[in-house]
Amino acid sequence: MEFDLQELKSEWNLDPGYHHVNHGSFGAVPSVVQREQSQWRDRIQQNPVRFFARELRDEVAHARGEVAKFLGQEADQIALIRNTTEGASTVMRGFPLKAGDEVLVLNQEYGAVTKAVARACEAAGAKLVEVDVDYLDTDEKVIQKITASITKKSRMLVIDHITSATARTFPIYDLSRICKENEIAYVVDASHSPGTIDTDLDRLDADFWFGNLHKWVSAPLGVGVLRIAPRWQGVLRPLIVSWRDDEPYPFPWDMLGTVDPTSWLSAPSAINFFAKIGWERVRRANHQRMMYGRELVMKELGISPEMIRVDFLPLGVVPILNMSGGRDGSAAVQARIAEEFKVEVPISFIAEKYYLRISGMLYNSPEDYEALAVAVRKTFK
Repeated sequence: MEFDLQELKSEWNLDPGYHHVNHGSFGAVPSVVQREQSQWRDRIQQNPVRFFARELRDEVAHARGEVAKFLGQEADQIALIRNTTEGASTVMRGFPLKAGDEVLVLNQEYGAVTKAVARACEAAGAKLVEVDVDYLDTDEKVIQKITASITKKSRMLVIDHITSATARTFPIYDLSRICKENEIAYVVDASHSPGTIDTDLDRLDADFWFGNLHKWVSAPLGVGVLRIAPRWQGVLRPLIVSWRDDEPYPFPWDMLGTVDPTSWLSAPSAINFFAKIGWERVRRANHQRMMYGRELVMKELGISPEMIRVDFLPLGVVPILNMSGGRDGSAAVQARIAEEFKVEVPISFIAEKYYLRISGMLYNSPEDYEALAVAVRKTFK
């Protein structure tokens, strides 16, 4: 058994003593992109005053333009941020919630984003309404549940494009239409979308959209994107107030004070790394890896095909039926698998259910997933 593009494993310098099947959490940066980032750091340190005072503005604008092009946008349609957690906090801190408003959040939403919503609701006297959906719910069922939860007090819907805990997609275009019909602000958490699914952001027309590039684009840590619809650009401001705060969107986000900008500046290198291979081929190769690993784990756990969803994604989950301990128990088992079997794989606990999530990236070989299968057999049987 050999995967397509398996020869590219050498492009990463991951610890060979571990089997890395958790790309979806923090990504992993190819060596060529790491070298690009080092060159930016060297350039800065040759003359920090020159770089920050006279060069940074244009360099960040160029990087933002390249990221925008990758996302099918113009340079002034997106802002660079550090991650989607910052994006969620920015939106919820700046959105004008009022007492009595309701914000709909699915129970599948990433915990840090839900916490940002909860804090904003508490501060405004608004109410967080959690909509219970199941991993196996059809898109039609999800739409029905969300529609049934909308009231005259509903002010906002926050939804994942691809969930972190269960690695499933939601029908973001249909929900955009529903939000417009009900005059509800629409927030899309696209943490896993860039590099996995091409999204027509103009057609989607979400009020707020944020995504990460450190995951499936394999950019350095600290590269996120925040798209604010024109109707809100005069309302939301960055969390950090700095010298460009009196300029129009997206320029205030370009200046965060004296920080390391090299992750942003290296992001085009990561995009180009995969573009040279061909994004569709990369996606097929990553999906192939994930499916191979998932089928091995399903066999070990006795999970039938009817118990999983199949999305064309580089990550997928397998339900774990004989587990307990909640979130702390999941973290403990995940750590034990890493320590005893040298396999890095996440176990999520959401809606009182447990899932093992498997990622596929070009550096993965069949041996990674075969080692995972052994770890699962010895841990859960």
